[in-house]
Amino acid sequence: MKIRLQSDEEPEVSMAPLIDCVFLLLIFFLVSSMAKVRNKDIPIDLPQSEAAVKMRPDDKQVVVGIDPDGQLYWEGAPCSTNFLLEELRDLCITAPDRRIRIDMDKDVPFGRFVEVMDACQFYNLSNVGIRTYDESYNRN
Repeated sequence: MKIRLQSDEEPEVSMAPLIDCVFLLLIFFLVSSMAKVRNKDIPIDLPQSEAAVKMRPDDKQVVVGIDPDGQLYWEGAPCSTNFLLEELRDLCITAPDRRIRIDMDKDVPFGRFVEVMDACQFYNLSNVGIRTYDESYNRN
């Protein structure tokens, strides 16, 4: 009598756990990539422009904000004029070509805007733009 020590059946690999792992990894990477996007916007009424050049949003750009009272913001956080000047000086040393976006309320005194532009020009930062109202970006 012949005794079989091995069976003829091949072992099966279940695909369900593998698919579960792939979906969990996908969800993890989606959530972790969304967590690093920081909101730099401040609550202001943006000016409108008919001739504005539409540019894609860029996470690497620096955002300087000015609210209707003339308060300055650096990357969405309130700051003083001295802090803004220090940050612009550091930016001119580390990355002089980095894009700077100025978000300002349409009722900001023009002199406050000129102060920010003069500071950028003093530090030789020329890649400066002003954010205007855009129907697709600013809808609620």
